[in-house]
Amino acid sequence: MLSILSLIFFGSFFFISLHFVFLQIILLVFKRSETDAYVISCRLVSATQATIAVIVGAIIASSCQDIMKDVHWLSNTYMYFGSTYFLYDTWAMYAYNIRLYSHHYHLLDTAGKIKRFINKNKLMVIHHLALPGVLFPLILMYRDDRGDFFLGVFYMIELVVPLLSAREILIQLKMKQTRLYTVTSVLVLAMFCVSRILVFPYLYHAYSLYSGIPFWAVPLAIPVKCNLSCLAILVPQIYWFSLMLRKLRKAIIGHSQGKETDNENTCHTNGIKMK
Repeated sequence: MLSILSLIFFGSFFFISLHFVFLQIILLVFKRSETDAYVISCRLVSATQATIAVIVGAIIASSCQDIMKDVHWLSNTYMYFGSTYFLYDTWAMYAYNIRLYSHHYHLLDTAGKIKRFINKNKLMVIHHLALPGVLFPLILMYRDDRGDFFLGVFYMIELVVPLLSAREILIQLKMKQTRLYTVTSVLVLAMFCVSRILVFPYLYHAYSLYSGIPFWAVPLAIPVKCNLSCLAILVPQIYWFSLMLRKLRKAIIGHSQGKETDNENTCHTNGIKMK
């Protein structure tokens, strides 16, 4: 079994290396601009990470006959490996923001660029630092190797990220007015609702069946820390989903003017980007 430091090192190396492989392919093979290459590379790495997380989560969840007691070696292993993605993604989004919005950054020194990026992306930065720095260590410390089934299902909430990444790539390629973009956006809404919101009632339902108690009694039967952890994850998902619905409503009533290319204020977390 790989050591914790080895997993963290390998994860860091994997995501950064993958980014530069995609970057060179896009620059040299597809002859895109540096800005396009950075944005698309970031989104492709996000989609790759999400795909791996979903596969790992499916393996874990499907292997747990007892949803509370069964243990799978991938549960903690992938958490160490995958946690480095959020640090990579913070850097990658900084790298493409200073190119995509260069007119806001070109007169600033490095410290000024970092400060502006953080100010414009506070929620994303907090999210990306809190997950590997706070939430993941707490999970590893306090779950006592129980509930691998639930952890596996949580990994699968990344199911929507490849679609989100595809939509962002279409925007970058100036394909927002195409039917493909419309179909992708509808699929994003549907998948986001299922994988990021409805997954929580499903988890509580699974525990109610396991323990033989009514669904409504589950919050009272499980530890407070479990309820608080679910709430901490669910609340931002509801907020982002509301933004997506608001954007869709504007598009339907014809008020969306398509100003994405010059709007630096973004809400972006793990592939979720609202402008």
